[in-house]
Amino acid sequence: MNLQSQKADTRQPTHINIGRIQYINVNPVYHEFENKPLPRGMRLFSEPPATLNRMLREGELDISSVSASAFARNSEDWLMLPDMSIACYGKVMSVLLVSRHAFRDLHTKPVFLTDESATAVDLVKLLFALQGVDPEFERRQVKSPDDLTDMAGAGLVIGDAALKHNWHDRFDHVWDLCEMWNDMTGLPFVFAVWAVRRSFAKAHPESVRQVMDMLQHSKDAGLADIDRIAETSAKKLGIDLAVSQTYFKSMYYSLSDPEIKCLTAFFKGLFDNRIIETQPEIAFF
Repeated sequence: MNLQSQKADTRQPTHINIGRIQYINVNPVYHEFENKPLPRGMRLFSEPPATLNRMLREGELDISSVSASAFARNSEDWLMLPDMSIACYGKVMSVLLVSRHAFRDLHTKPVFLTDESATAVDLVKLLFALQGVDPEFERRQVKSPDDLTDMAGAGLVIGDAALKHNWHDRFDHVWDLCEMWNDMTGLPFVFAVWAVRRSFAKAHPESVRQVMDMLQHSKDAGLADIDRIAETSAKKLGIDLAVSQTYFKSMYYSLSDPEIKCLTAFFKGLFDNRIIETQPEIAFF
């Protein structure tokens, strides 16, 4: 469905509320947003993915980067923006499952899952389901190695926390979930997309196009300045520059055919394994 051709209210909205994921992986996309003042009426909210998912769903945001899983659950109300995603083709480094046990030995054992990222949680559940392993999932944050008690079988670590600690020093098994997905499917993995509320897109298509142009220009500028972004991000997190450089080189921000194939396969896997209730529709603005 394309809403740009439908009759719309061409008046500018009083405010355009835009969401930004709170992790360094989106720094290239918002590079110019943070180095230049926003146009009058635009407001930027930086929050964890789960918070942005809720804010867009409840109408507190108009356009936002959101978890791919959140889009799957809200595809009737949201449209995807073209050529924008957070994706990886191999090791992503920032979405890890850490454990003292082998993967298949986690059957019936407690696995701690964060509430910050719906996509990472759903990917963990899908990878276990595809291997026929059925752990006991618990909602609990793992921000440092000390957060994973001896009683826990494994823990999901995401975002900046995954980059800040050497998890291999403390755990026998550290799985990079993007790498696991790629090994099983041959596809990249898409962690996040950019979405707009359908009602906002219908009422204000010109405003959506304006934000899309800004995001694309900012992304292009950020990717052209990726070395400086890696250096700034390394200092912010207190990690080695080489780690930061490798991390940003592993990230892709397009939404081309391979990424769309990933989303289609991921959404189908979630539906087939009853992790989500309905088969999502991928519709673009």
